[in-house]
Amino acid sequence: MLWPVLLDSSPRDTVWSLGERVSTRLRWLDEPDLSDDLVLHRTPVRTSALRDCHGEPWAQLVESGDLRAVREGDQSACEITLSGCLGFDAFLGIIGELPVTVGIVRRVRLVQDLHERGADQWMRRPGGVRLIDVPDAGPQRLIDDPSLFEPMPPDWEPEPGTVQFMSPEQHFRMVRDKEQWQARGFLVDLEVGASGG
Repeated sequence: MLWPVLLDSSPRDTVWSLGERVSTRLRWLDEPDLSDDLVLHRTPVRTSALRDCHGEPWAQLVESGDLRAVREGDQSACEITLSGCLGFDAFLGIIGELPVTVGIVRRVRLVQDLHERGADQWMRRPGGVRLIDVPDAGPQRLIDDPSLFEPMPPDWEPEPGTVQFMSPEQHFRMVRDKEQWQARGFLVDLEVGASGG
């Protein structure tokens, strides 16, 4: 099964490239900041209580086949249906007793949000999300201009007179009434199961 995993810019042990086998600890996100068509709906899972060093429950372990994820907010053990997606959390890597999920990266998309220029800052426009397929989730891809993903020909030079240097103030005056796509993170489809892990 393919599981959507939301990656932000947190440090990771691996870049998460297409076809790469990853082994990681994941968090279940009940309300990910994604559009409704990008999350799983009514997914059946088993849960069990995760206990701290004093034996007190602190979260649930969500399991479905070979998938393992931490879900905070509830500690009960049961079979339930969840909606949401998985998220990478670098902090979970230091909790050695948490089980890992192993899978194969099948798709990587850069998540960009549409922002509008406000009075003194860029403001995110609700619902303005786009995804751009990329070969990996490397931090160098967390840029705002998707045209920078296209390789530049080795002999390319700008047309004379087209490069203009300007101060930040000049730039913001120029784009005052414009929109801008800003990179937020990645959405990775992780195949977990017989062929993935």
